[in-house]
Amino acid sequence: MRTHRSVAPRRARPLLGQPAYRAPRYHSSVWGRLIFVVLILALCGSVGLVTYSVWSLHKAQGSDSRSIALRVGSGDTVTSIANRLHRQGIVDNALLFRLDARLHSLGSKLKVGVYSLRPNMSIDEMVAALSVYRSPTITITIPEGYRKEQIASVLQRHGIDGTSFLHAVDNPTLSYSILSDKPRGASLEGYLFPSTYKIPPNFTGRQFVEVMVRQLAQEFTRSMRRMALKHGLSIYDALTLASIVERETPDPNERRLVAGVYASRLRLHMFLDADPTIQYSLGSRRPWTRGVSASPRLWWPVLTSQQQYQLQLSYNTYIHSGLPPGPIANPGLASIVAAVSPANTTYLYFVARGNGHHAFARTLAEQTANIQKFSQH
Repeated sequence: MRTHRSVAPRRARPLLGQPAYRAPRYHSSVWGRLIFVVLILALCGSVGLVTYSVWSLHKAQGSDSRSIALRVGSGDTVTSIANRLHRQGIVDNALLFRLDARLHSLGSKLKVGVYSLRPNMSIDEMVAALSVYRSPTITITIPEGYRKEQIASVLQRHGIDGTSFLHAVDNPTLSYSILSDKPRGASLEGYLFPSTYKIPPNFTGRQFVEVMVRQLAQEFTRSMRRMALKHGLSIYDALTLASIVERETPDPNERRLVAGVYASRLRLHMFLDADPTIQYSLGSRRPWTRGVSASPRLWWPVLTSQQQYQLQLSYNTYIHSGLPPGPIANPGLASIVAAVSPANTTYLYFVARGNGHHAFARTLAEQTANIQKFSQH
């Protein structure tokens, strides 16, 4: 039996000379061009946006190079920091800051503390600076030859309480070996090693005292202690002599010679005749208060020739033989070395030339001539 299948009708072939049949295209070429243009514009926009964003991340946000302290608290987030920096005018775009911070995982690296930023940083540099926490420090320089009150004034200017510092100096509780021969009841004058210190901003006066004494213990080596004993000096005596040398001459080339003169006078039981010892006593009469200057004119008053012999002071080495009761200042390393290794000299006198240097003499007659010569300058 033959089964009939339905067969789709065939499209009639065009007659010779007639155009072939074509389905309508509904302007597809126009839509294609339009979509292509849109894609190109979107691509260009994306490239432009990325280029602008990268440029914005790396361009300086401002021109000011001064450091700004940014304090990050326990409740701060990347978003709160970005908004704060934007409000303060430090960054131009808080969103870009947040995006860059997320790219560098700042949220997991951020710690509570104080960070130093500059307006002339780029956003990328700011994020990098916030990613690594460095404990902020204060740099304090204590000059050689300062007495305790002058040091207190320097510390007060840096936000460290000078009163608590002086209390710790005058009432020491430390137990370093460098303090082993310090007389009971004596202050730490002379043990406060002058140097440049980097400390946290919340440092106390007592902590600063300990740092300075610890530094002296490192600088005053065992070999230096043996040298001091060789010359009949305890550590306390060596610091006392070094403090006088420090106040007598600013010339590092003269220090061992000045120490040699004093060593010879001590050996011969002569008076030291050291003006700085009297100046120290006179300066001690001035009470220290917050805001007082560290100026040498306040703490080291100029003497007259009458004061040298008339002032009845325990530190007056014109009328008392030997070393004064204790250090009169805090000497630097060069003066300490000079005190424990004085020059072997026959000089017994010296007088200031008026130019920071001294003229030395072996006899009183030579000294008198030098005084007359240089007092005229």
